[in-house]
Amino acid sequence: MIFAIETEEQTLHVFVNENAAVAYCEGLDVEAEIWQFWNAEGSPLAPEFTVPNKREVFTVQNGKYHLVKATDNHHSSLLEALEHVAAVEGLPPLNTVAAIRQCLTHHSSGTAKASPSS
Repeated sequence: MIFAIETEEQTLHVFVNENAAVAYCEGLDVEAEIWQFWNAEGSPLAPEFTVPNKREVFTVQNGKYHLVKATDNHHSSLLEALEHVAAVEGLPPLNTVAAIRQCLTHHSSGTAKASPSS
């Protein structure tokens, strides 16, 4: 699962996988930092372009990119970013800020509980 916030409208989109996110979020907008991405655990992801965007006199063309782990301080965790989300576009049950916050909190606490018994 990939989470992406469209920063102009502050809308969080929930994608089933990276391919769906990349297909929806155009390279030109990604390069302009209109989109920010997180993985299923809420950790920041960054775009890595394999084909650059092209801008010519009368045309523009989206490049190709994939998502990689973001460098430290690239952008906040998804839990922190949820404070600024105005709307969510996702399928139930992940279609509200509260549901996503609960999912992320449960995931992180589930990981913490699993570690001591390992």
